[in-house]
Amino acid sequence: MTNNPLTPKQRERILRAATSAPSKHNTQPWWFRWDGGALEVHLDSDRTLPFGDPEAREAHIACGAAVFATRLAFASLGLGTEVDLLPDKEEPLFVARVRVADAAADPRFETLYWSLPSRRTNRAPFRPTPIPTLILEELRDAARDEGTWLRIVEREPAYEHLLTLIREATGLEEEHLRAERARWVDPPDAVHRRDGVPGRSLGPTPQNPTGAVRDLAVGRDPAGRGAVEFEAHPTIAVLESRGDTAEDWLTAGQALMRVLVTGTRYGVAASFANQPLENPELREEVGSDAKHYGTAQMVIRLGMGGDVPPTPRRPLTDVLGPGRRA
Repeated sequence: MTNNPLTPKQRERILRAATSAPSKHNTQPWWFRWDGGALEVHLDSDRTLPFGDPEAREAHIACGAAVFATRLAFASLGLGTEVDLLPDKEEPLFVARVRVADAAADPRFETLYWSLPSRRTNRAPFRPTPIPTLILEELRDAARDEGTWLRIVEREPAYEHLLTLIREATGLEEEHLRAERARWVDPPDAVHRRDGVPGRSLGPTPQNPTGAVRDLAVGRDPAGRGAVEFEAHPTIAVLESRGDTAEDWLTAGQALMRVLVTGTRYGVAASFANQPLENPELREEVGSDAKHYGTAQMVIRLGMGGDVPPTPRRPLTDVLGPGRRA
């Protein structure tokens, strides 16, 4: 295979897949560079959240999600891939390289690729229909296949304990955190931006707040949201990794994306309730019940959901850096 086997349309397909990944407040904290037929993924430190994500843990998770989406796009072209995480010790923000491998593409990945455009962060109420057990097991398998564990929190007292931690973390939020979030969530200049969370993607205000639904506009009153009843007992899962290094965060991001697109294939929607993970003490408590890995990376609300509008994405010209070589 030549050093640069991809056509311009194929490169565009891969980049669009990569930028479809979720990120905290839709900050899209990445930029990309082609190195022949390999795609480099870089963390954009200008798009991290100094208060909400001071270690850039969630930014790394977002980049990891972009890596997995990249793998799916390569697979949709019939190309297997290998991933080098943190390939250059001199460049810690160069978080991954996705390159073409001699092995054939995983046939499951092409199927998952076609779910990427439908994946959304769904902040609307979910249907009361429970997620079938077999689908939950597929979600667990998706996380396990990427070297992580998806702990479905179902039994008491663990379930109510986790909801209590989420509510406690929400109550402990300081004003500087909310001010930082307001620059990304329904900002005044949203109509001119291709990032952040516009008002149409916030979902309604819960009339029956359980804690599992994160209101990104808490303390504010965006127009047109309304208030509705949400599901009383949502499925909640904690995505856990073996350790808590930058490499573990990137691994967790790949697992997160695999779980999300696997769920999308079956009509499972997701949103995030990561408030307790933003507090070091509460984060440790979230993982205290873990029987497998124990380092909590994401708290995910899952359910059978409907269609919601997409959040915007930056143009590819904004996320593509100069190539190393043609």
